[in-house]
Amino acid sequence: MTEPIPTSTGAVVPASVPQPAFVQAIDDLLGLHKETVDLLEKKESDELWSPEEREALKRYEQGLQKMLDLIAPAGMQIRNKDIIMNDLYARTLYVYNWPNFIYPNWLAQTINLDVTMDITHYIYPSSNKAIMKMLRKKVAELRSSIRMLEQRGIVRDPTLEAALQDAEELRDLLARGQEKLFQFGMYITIYAEDEERLKKVQTDMESILGGKLVLTKPAMFQMEHAWTSTLPLCLDEIEINRNMNTSSLAASFPFSSSDLTDDHGILYGINRHNDSLIIFDRFDLPNANSNIFATSGAGKSFTAKLELLRYLMLGTEVLVIDPENEYTNLCEAVGGSFIPLSVQSPFRINPFDLPKAIRGDEATAGEVLRAAVINVHGLLKLMLGPITPTEDGILDKAILDTYALNGITLTTEDLTKNDPPTLTELVDVLMTTEGGENMAQVLQKYTTGSFAGLFDQKTNVELNKQMIVFQIRDLEEQLRPIAIYVVLNFLWNRIRTELKKRLLVIDEAWTMMQHEDSARFLYGIVKRARKYYLGVTTITQDVDDFVESPFGKAIITNSALQLLLKQSPTTVDSLQKLFYLTDGEKYLLLNSDVGQGILFAGYKHVAAEIIAGPEEAALITTKPSEVLAKERKDEDAKIPKA
Repeated sequence: MTEPIPTSTGAVVPASVPQPAFVQAIDDLLGLHKETVDLLEKKESDELWSPEEREALKRYEQGLQKMLDLIAPAGMQIRNKDIIMNDLYARTLYVYNWPNFIYPNWLAQTINLDVTMDITHYIYPSSNKAIMKMLRKKVAELRSSIRMLEQRGIVRDPTLEAALQDAEELRDLLARGQEKLFQFGMYITIYAEDEERLKKVQTDMESILGGKLVLTKPAMFQMEHAWTSTLPLCLDEIEINRNMNTSSLAASFPFSSSDLTDDHGILYGINRHNDSLIIFDRFDLPNANSNIFATSGAGKSFTAKLELLRYLMLGTEVLVIDPENEYTNLCEAVGGSFIPLSVQSPFRINPFDLPKAIRGDEATAGEVLRAAVINVHGLLKLMLGPITPTEDGILDKAILDTYALNGITLTTEDLTKNDPPTLTELVDVLMTTEGGENMAQVLQKYTTGSFAGLFDQKTNVELNKQMIVFQIRDLEEQLRPIAIYVVLNFLWNRIRTELKKRLLVIDEAWTMMQHEDSARFLYGIVKRARKYYLGVTTITQDVDDFVESPFGKAIITNSALQLLLKQSPTTVDSLQKLFYLTDGEKYLLLNSDVGQGILFAGYKHVAAEIIAGPEEAALITTKPSEVLAKERKDEDAKIPKA
């Protein structure tokens, strides 16, 4: 038999196959060391060396650090059932029974199990000539047995007939050269911190494999030999093998890793498991909603802008609520509309606006007005703060009366004939309504007070570009959740009017989670977005504030795409419970660099690294040092050269 050599998976291949790079490197190191020792021994025997020099050379040779010193454990204890190396327990299992049928990549579930393990395959090629001779003899025996049963009048034996059919089929495949026969052995060494954990890991491993009828046993009283057999030394010291043909053997190779690649979509980044590209279209998922969670400076906004830029190239309309003026450069580069909202801004949005029409005319005019009243009601509760149930009823009636004064009622057939009211008109109605005076006085802050002009005038915003950014950086902290609510309502009316592929990005979404009415409104949009071909992206760094809201978890549940970037130690435990992360995934998030994390897409998740081209990075970066460098470069380019 050809002398086997080890491979990177512990498998055995013929010696004609070139050795892997790491095996060659170890051989080179050991060979160089051996040459040095041989040279020293040769010179030691030379009469030119004095006894003192020979002693010095001997001590030098003893003090050389060898490769074995680096990889060997500090100590080992070999027991009947396991091996203790340093503080680690190890146990080796071997496969002793295989099923008749098994599907390809059946080892994927075992490999993805969150435990430390070594899986070794030993493959010994067999001679086809000898196997063909044995199969011919076996076929003759089976046919003879079947003929004897027929002559004796005994009912046929299906087992014999199936064995004969399998043997004949294998003979045909071997004769045509489509199959070859091998001896195959599979050993698994599992590791754990203590005996209890080791026992649990063994139970899990046996359950997973046993469910596929691949039965294993621990190598009792052979632990040292079994453990050595799973090292990359090509030493099969227990030799528990099974005959397998090429197809069956190919199905057993453990080439499996999480993959998230489609034939269309956009590039999100690199799969850190196998360096493959992460390419897919979020609109192919059950819904196109996504959540991005990360600590400050981990690349949340960078990732969101990179995704938007690539979807813009596919013709997707993009709507953004920008709290920190981070999307300005991107918006200008793609020719979008940038709408700053502040008390001094000329842009205004009237929260009492009604949608022109609902796509498909699936709702009557009365239903449209009723939905608008509910949305305005939620906005006013944000402005007013806590109110009593009595005031809540008075406010609801006042809103309907305000619309009615402008000729808009639940029975109006055409809602577009009359202009919608404004907040100023509602304040006038409340002032003349018993029990509404206090609410009117509070709302006057938004009509005649310090916040006047922002929410009490006709809408003058036009949305006719592929990318529209609403910037709320210059708003007071108190006004931000109100402004986001108004903008979302305005955009939602537009989205329902026309069916079109759109993305809506809400940066720092945790601000809406602080108020029940705004959180409920956002949840309603996320839940219904799929029907209108909309994908909602929520970005936040305050995970606890988002999750503690009664609607936060519901928003995550209704989002098929989640991206978890680098996390701080104070929030990673909450994310682990929320997304059922393993300890390995938890530590991956803690130790990730900027732009690295875990991407969940439907039922798949991979360790991802977000990548951007130089031009993309220069356009969307928010890193202060890079922004300043770009500004200096632009200024230098404007200075005329002498």
